[in-house]
Amino acid sequence: MGWWKRKAAPEDQEEEEDPNAGLLEADVKHLAATRKDTVEAAGALLDGPTVIVHPEEAAPTPTPEYDVGDVDVAALLDDGPVEPSIDHSELNVVVHEDLDELADPLADAPVVGDLPDEIEFENDGE
Repeated sequence: MGWWKRKAAPEDQEEEEDPNAGLLEADVKHLAATRKDTVEAAGALLDGPTVIVHPEEAAPTPTPEYDVGDVDVAALLDDGPVEPSIDHSELNVVVHEDLDELADPLADAPVVGDLPDEIEFENDGE
């Protein structure tokens, strides 16, 4: 029936390569000891007490230019003319009148890998 016969190993299967091949015996022992210490340290962290951290609840502090906070209730209920609202897209915008005052960030940048001669392409003359 063939129960006692072993199947021949297929030739196309590759054998697993030893990950420690080419290492010195001392290095293999050091690596094994380091792995063991790491596993024990991780196990100690998992077996240790569970610490629950409760974040402190901070009072909301709105940015003053976006939310004044001091509002008269009568002003909210007033049906009178509406004051123009603040355009928040204009807040915190810096406008430079003269761009010459700004420093060029690339003025002192070194050119790395620059070619010593000018390159001419085939289509330059057209």
